[in-house]
Amino acid sequence: MLRQYLYISTAGGLDNAAIEHILEACQRNNRVRNVTGLLLYNGRNFLQLLEGEASDLFWVMRKIGSDPRHSGVSWLADRAVDERACPSWLMRHIRLVDDLDQRRAALDSELPDALDPALREIMLNFAALN
Repeated sequence: MLRQYLYISTAGGLDNAAIEHILEACQRNNRVRNVTGLLLYNGRNFLQLLEGEASDLFWVMRKIGSDPRHSGVSWLADRAVDERACPSWLMRHIRLVDDLDQRRAALDSELPDALDPALREIMLNFAALN
């Protein structure tokens, strides 16, 4: 059964090189597990959408939960879906623009059209955090 997980975690002080390293590992692991999704980072927190079979998502979440760069992993959504919102994104990092006043609009333009409206709203609210 295809599922979507959305979680938030604390991971402060990561520089661009660390984020790129995380993305490379995500993409490598996700290719093997057939997991897709997107990642947002605001300098203190990750918000990540994962899509795939429940057993594969559970494996990914166990890896995330044991990663010392993350703390306070909290699930925001776990839902069954008929199709993926991000079918071609092994893990896409959507960079949040620096200007807080422009973040929501910039992010909204990059999120996939097939994304559930409730999940979209959570992501747009995350973008407004400083």
